[in-house]
Amino acid sequence: MSGSNENILRKHLCYISKKMDEAGLTSFFGVYAPGNLSARITNSNRILITPSGLPKGKLKPDDLVMVDIYGRKIKGKYKPSIETPLHCAIYRQRTDVNGVVHVHAPMSLAYAIAHKEVPATTIELAAVTGGNVPIAPYATPATEELAKITAARLGLGSAVLMANHGLVAVGQNLDEAFNIALSVEYTAAINIYAKIIGEVKKIPLKEVSKIRKFIVKRYGQK
Repeated sequence: MSGSNENILRKHLCYISKKMDEAGLTSFFGVYAPGNLSARITNSNRILITPSGLPKGKLKPDDLVMVDIYGRKIKGKYKPSIETPLHCAIYRQRTDVNGVVHVHAPMSLAYAIAHKEVPATTIELAAVTGGNVPIAPYATPATEELAKITAARLGLGSAVLMANHGLVAVGQNLDEAFNIALSVEYTAAINIYAKIIGEVKKIPLKEVSKIRKFIVKRYGQK
C-alpha cells in the first residue's frame, strides 16, 4: 500500500472509531478506554490498530499504531491496544478479514455476562451474520489464551461474544465489521426488550440462511 493509501486508511479508521463512540459502542472511564479496532493494510501482513488507553472518539491518524501480523510494533508513538494478540490471531486465521472491531457495548455485554449466544431473532442480524452469534469461554483479557479461544470460536463467522468481556465483529473491511457490531448490539437490545413482553422467538436457522443469501445476492441495486 502506498503512503497516500495508508493515510486514507488511518483517517477512515479514526472516522469509524468516532462513529463507534457516537453509537455508544465504546466508553471512557478516565484511565480506561475499553474497546479497540483495527484494519489490515491492503495486500500486506501489516495492521493499523488503536493505541492502548486513548478514548476512541478523539483519535487522530498519527495516534494509530502499525504492527505486523504477529503483533510486533512497526511504527507509532504509542503502545498498541492490549488486545493486539486477539486482532492478530483473527487476521492470521482469516485472510478474508480486513477489519476487526472489539467493543464492550452494554446489550451485547449483558449476553456475554450471562454466557448466552445472541440468537438471530431479527432480520437485521440474520442479514449480516447468517446465524446466531456464539460465545467463547472466558479467558483473561489481553492474553494469547483469549486470542486463541476467541479466534477458534469465531471460526468462519462474522461475530463472536467473549464471556464476561464483550463482542468481536469482523468484516471484509472496517465498515462491514462496524455495521455487524451495530447489528449485534441492536438485536441484543431487542431480545432483552422482547423478553420483558414474553418469550423470545428465534427465526429458524434455515430461514436465517435464506435471508443472508438474499441480502448477499439480490438486496439493493444488484
